[in-house]
This record gives sequence, structure tokens and C-alpha cells, in this order.
Amino acid sequence: MRLPRNAARAVPLLLLLGWGAAAAPVAARRPKVDRSAMREATSPTSPAVGSASSASYAHALKAKLLHLEGRHQGAADELRLALATDEANPYLLTRLGEEYLLLGELERAERESRRAVELQPRYYEARLMLARVLKEARKPQLAQQHLRRAIRLKPREPEAYLQLAQLHLEARAHDKAVKAVEALAAALPGEVSGYRRLGMALAERGDAVRAERMLKRALERDPGDLEALITLARLNEKAGRLAAAEEYLARALERDPDNAAMLEGAGRLALRLGSSVRARAYFDRLLADAGDPELTVQVALLFLSARDNPSALEVLDAARGGRGASPRVSFYAGLVHERLRHFEQAAAAYAEVPDGSVLAADARSRRALCLSQAGRHAEALALLAEALEENPEDTGLRIQQARAVERGGEPERAVALLREALGRKRTPELLEAFASTLKRQGRPGEALAALREAISQAPEDAAPRYVLATVLLDMGDVPGALYSMRGVLRLEPDHAAAMNFIGYLLAQHGRDFAEAERLVRRALALRPDTGSFLDSLGWIHYQRGDYPSAVRTLARAAELEPEEPVILEHLGDAYQRVARPEAAAEAWKRALDVLERMPEAADPADQRALIERKLKLLSTGAAGR
Repeated sequence: MRLPRNAARAVPLLLLLGWGAAAAPVAARRPKVDRSAMREATSPTSPAVGSASSASYAHALKAKLLHLEGRHQGAADELRLALATDEANPYLLTRLGEEYLLLGELERAERESRRAVELQPRYYEARLMLARVLKEARKPQLAQQHLRRAIRLKPREPEAYLQLAQLHLEARAHDKAVKAVEALAAALPGEVSGYRRLGMALAERGDAVRAERMLKRALERDPGDLEALITLARLNEKAGRLAAAEEYLARALERDPDNAAMLEGAGRLALRLGSSVRARAYFDRLLADAGDPELTVQVALLFLSARDNPSALEVLDAARGGRGASPRVSFYAGLVHERLRHFEQAAAAYAEVPDGSVLAADARSRRALCLSQAGRHAEALALLAEALEENPEDTGLRIQQARAVERGGEPERAVALLREALGRKRTPELLEAFASTLKRQGRPGEALAALREAISQAPEDAAPRYVLATVLLDMGDVPGALYSMRGVLRLEPDHAAAMNFIGYLLAQHGRDFAEAERLVRRALALRPDTGSFLDSLGWIHYQRGDYPSAVRTLARAAELEPEEPVILEHLGDAYQRVARPEAAAEAWKRALDVLERMPEAADPADQRALIERKLKLLSTGAAGR
């Protein structure tokens, strides 16, 4: 007997489903049915995606491809062709509304989306699309209505909640945005994206308190959520809670241990917290497989900014012998060695910079300086002569050459070289070098005579007057120094350095604090964030007895110029006056560290002895008496 056609078709389907008559008995129990999910899946909220005809389907498929390519006008044209034979298809209408939205044609987008909602009021996607269009059309109240209806249609779908939260955010109704996300969490207890996305959005809008609350709730649901951890780290760092910020980044690194940005951020935070050991752990992992010279330099600069010169050197010197070697790495290694007065090592590092590098000229001149400091004057002079053949007008090289000659025991020749250079071109730098060379030789009278002759030859040139003022001050002639520097201002009323010189000198000698502050503030207006100018302003505050203002200003000056012993000494003095002896001692010790490496930076010449006396008095409780 022949089976009916339908029965013959049914048998393979039954077999595929495992319902054949010869099937083995089922050993496992049937899984529990989620009836709420079944109701949601079978509810008429999503129309069939199919089309009424093959032609309509083909146009819809082509529209999808064009959409993915970003060709939205073409996609809209194809959807209109698809609707020609299936005009009541809410799926096609919703997609057409989206294409019009992407084209910026809001009226058409709203019309097509409304048609979809009218044809199928329980179509979730159509409600979402209409809400998007209404939001763009600046009709937020109507958009909210459709989003709430969408939530009622599919309470377990997150998109409508998130769009509603976004609407409230844009209306600056942050509490309502939080309620929308909390409603999503109640509907989907394990859902984390709502809390995370809202927390990140609130963080961008500066609402740190709500942002942190939302992100912490996201972590309660997913303790390893990277975006939440990173954003919380950023919020805590901004709030000054550095330890908490580092802890969040450490947790994030457990999930993504090779994330370069997080390793760099964690290392930077560890340095700010004073732990070079933890910073090295983060940075060593960051640099382990990178082989990136620029990254090596950045890490070294971070250690330098934290005043951890040995770690900076370790990073740079390790890279010089490995995959991270580069002219830039060698150059910076030379700078750090030079800063630490390791002149032989600095010269060796500078020698690694090849002639073809953009740093070659600087490396050669600095190498010559270091060789001279190391007592290898002949090598230094040979390098400088070679450099001067290529750049005969380079004033800096002329000054270095004269200094190397002087260190080599030929002071008269050094003076002659500078005098010759001044004959070709008079610059402030050459004048200052010439005067300083004569002063070091105990010939200040000759320096004064030379500067006064330069002024008589060029009375409108401010440069010799400026240098003359500095020489007069070194000789203890404060009135003469002030008179000469005021002459600079008469010639150049906006000479910021001259204003700072006068202002500092007035404050230092307890004269006319009002004029001193006016001049220094004018100098800062012309050259903001200049450490020496801020030092002058801080010292004016100190001399007036405004010690809290002095601390704030001098601390900023020390940040800008951490290797200036005068600024560090002033900062220590200010800390001592506001009863912060530990901070005072730290600032003074930093000044002594700089003076040990650069004794020529002392101002006055016995500055080191003066600071050591302050530290001794501080330890006995007598400082400031």
C-alpha cells in the first residue's frame, strides 16, 4: 500500500527530530520550560521577516547589502521597490524609516516608522525606531511614550530601557536615567550593560557620584567588567583617590594582563603613590615584548618626573642593549647620565647616536660638553671644532668651546675666543658667557668695562644692560643692578625676564612689595608657567608673611623646575613656616641632592652650607627661630 504524499514527506522530519518509532528510550529528564520566555517568543510583537513575493525579498536583501556598505540612499530606493509588492510589511517600513533617519530626512523617517507602528502596534522594533526618530526630531516626550510601550511589549529586552535612559541623560534628568536602568536590572537580574553604559555616560558628563554608584553595581554583577573597572579607576584618580584607582586597574589587568594603556596607567599611579617597585613591575611587563623605543623613552620620562633617576637609567640602559635600542633611547640615556654627572657614561651614550639622526648635532655637542667635564678636553675640543665647521654661526657651540678651553687650563684663550665671537655677533648669551668667564677669573672690573663699552656702542640694545645688571648684582651692587635693569624696561617694556629680576630683587630686600608683585604678575601674564617667575611670586608671598600662598605658588614652581635648588630651598622655607617640617626637610634634601650633582648651580655660593644648617636646626626644633 502506498503512503500518502504528505506522510512520505513527514517521515524524514520526524526522524530528524528524534521521534522515530525505533528511537531509543529517553534517559534524561525533559528540561524545565521557561513559560515566560515562551510567552514572549510566541507573542505577536515581531512580524515575519519574509516578503510577499520573491521580487520583494530580492529588493529587501539588496537593501540590506547596501545598508552594510553605507549606501543609504540606494538602500532606501531598494526598500521602496520591495514595498511596491508588499506595501503593508512593517518590517520593510521600519527599515525604510531607519534609512531615511541615516540620510537625515526626519519627516520621511517619522512617516514610515509611524506607518509600521499603525500596521503592527505590537511590533517592538518599530516602536524603537519611531522613538529614535522622534528623539532626533527633538520630540523627547513622544519618544519616551513609545519606549515605555516597547518596554511593556518586551520587558526582558534591554534596548528600550537603554534608549529611555539616554533620553533622560540628554534632558539632564540623571535620577530618571538611573531609574530606567534599575528597571532593566529588575527585569533582567543578571544584566550588566545598563549599569555600565549609564555609569560611563554619567562619568563623561561629570556626574561622578552617580557614575561611581552605577559602575559599582555593574561590578556586583560582573566583577571583571573591564570598561567599568577602567572608568572607576579614572574617576578615582580624578578625585585624588590614587590607591583606589590603582586597585581598580590592577583588577582590570587580571583580566587583560597585557593591556598597554592599563599597564602605563597603573605604573604612573604607582609612581605618584611613591612606589617605584610596583611601577617597575607594571612597566617591565609593558616593555617586555614591545621593542618600541618611543615607549621606552616615555617610561623613562615618567620615572624622571617622579625624580627616580636610577630607574629611568635602568630602563634606558637596558633598552640600549636590546630590541628597544634607538638613537632617541641613547640620547635620553646620555641626558640622564649627564644629569647625574656620570660624564663618561653620558659621553658613551651620546656616541651611539648615528650621524644621520636628527639628534646627531645635539648629541655631538653634549658629548663634547661631557668629555670636557670628564677632563678629556682634547677630545671635546676636536668634536666642537668639527661641529663649528658645519655650523660656524652657532653661538652655543662658541660658548661651549670657550668653556672647554677654560677647563683645559687656558683661561686667557677662552676670553679671547669669546671676545672674537662678540666681534662677529653680539648676543645676550655671548655677553653673559664673556662676563661670567671674566668673573670666574677674578676680573669683574674687566667684565663691567666690557659691558659698559657695549652699551655705549649700542645704547638702544637691551642685552648688555641686562647682563650688566646681573654682574652688578653678583658684585653686591643692588641699586646699580636695579638701575641697569630698569634701563632694560625703558628700551623693552615687555621684557618679562627684566620684570621678574626687579620684582624678585625688591622682594628679596624687603622693598615695595606692591611694585614687586605687579611686575612679576605682568611677567607671568607674558610667560605663564615659568618656574623662575612663579618662584619670585611665591617669595613675595613669603616675605609678606602669606605663607599658605607661598607654599602653593612655590610648589607649582618646583613642579615646573624640579632641578632648581633656589626654588627648592624657598619651598622648604615656606613649608617650615606653615608647620610642615617633614615637607620642609624633603624640599631642602632635594635641593642638596641637586647641588651635589651640580655644585655650580649654588646661589649664593655657600647655599649648600646654608641649607645643611637649616636641616640641622630643624632636627633640633630650632629652625625658624
